Amino acid sequence: MENQRYFAVVQGSLEKHAQAELEGFGAKVLQELPRGFYFSCSEAELYRILYEARLLQRVLLPLFNFDCHSTKYLYREAFNRIDWTKTFDLKESFGIVSNVGNSAIKHSLFAGQTLKDAICDRFRTVYDARPDFTTKNPDILFNLHIFNNHANIYLDILGQSMHKRGYRKVSTDAPMQETVAAAMIRLSEWDGYTPLWDPMCGSGTILAEALMFACNIPAGYLRDNSKISKMPSYDPALWEKTVREANARIKPLSKGLISGSDMGYKTVAAAKENLKNLPGGDNIELWQMMIQDFDGKFSGYIVTNPPYGVRLGDPKQVHRIYEDLGDFLKKRCGGSTAFVLCGEKALIPKLRLRAHWDKSLKNGNLDSRLAKIVILPDRK
Repeated sequence: MENQRYFAVVQGSLEKHAQAELEGFGAKVLQELPRGFYFSCSEAELYRILYEARLLQRVLLPLFNFDCHSTKYLYREAFNRIDWTKTFDLKESFGIVSNVGNSAIKHSLFAGQTLKDAICDRFRTVYDARPDFTTKNPDILFNLHIFNNHANIYLDILGQSMHKRGYRKVSTDAPMQETVAAAMIRLSEWDGYTPLWDPMCGSGTILAEALMFACNIPAGYLRDNSKISKMPSYDPALWEKTVREANARIKPLSKGLISGSDMGYKTVAAAKENLKNLPGGDNIELWQMMIQDFDGKFSGYIVTNPPYGVRLGDPKQVHRIYEDLGDFLKKRCGGSTAFVLCGEKALIPKLRLRAHWDKSLKNGNLDSRLAKIVILPDRK
């Protein structure tokens, strides 16, 4: 399995950042596609990527591919080309994620149903019985992608989205996806030693990703990674070695290095509940506070995601929040560098501070913009 080919599924706008992350693990990017890319690496490098990578959604192992112009041909190839009974057990459940585009087969659900039938019928030829199919947490998950009348069938190696870190036990309205928060920390180029504050922390996702970065906590530290055992070449000794070595690099968090605040009692309580699940999470200082009430001075990194229109609905209220945030940064955070994820590009000027740069960073379906703002030191 040296230099095996895999496909990385990535949230839109994170492709080049995810590529750079994987290259840091030793992987080689082979082909770029919308929302992902093919890459190759050794199995040892793959295991590190699966356990430590912060920007990926999924890693897929190609099983086989073929030209596909009809559901009849899809069924025939899926039935004949692979012995599904050797891929998973009759007593295990399976699921399928299917996507089609620009092809004779028009409907993703119908394509997935056809693949499901082929798999079940192959089991019937051996056991006279079929495995259970489920869309909720199956034991093994396959991915079917048909584009330009060409089908690819993959095994989803971890069987779930890798953005699920496992620390989020309590959620608030419109929580930020973990991969987006990790990208914000990466793009900020925070060194992990300078104080960092999120003054609108919500349920604590940015703080959690900052903690994991600063303390070398692997992205898969709390995740259930057990479904990796379904990979045909799975090496349990190598996986255990990978996990052991990565966990050995975890270091403690210095008191006062990372802090957060929010105006709502329930949001601060949610952040505390989530952060305590991670090593060092209890050392993150959290306060219930409006930014207008802060009368001290802060110098360091500000990384935050203010509320936006989808959550608030009233544009005037959104504009006021951004104006208040800009005043707070200018008056209370001299000498700091701020990274503000704005719900849309038009909101950046509402901060009334010059953005050093802004970059596209999709948060769910929103084409958000991450703005870097360098705040001049206070004049003495």
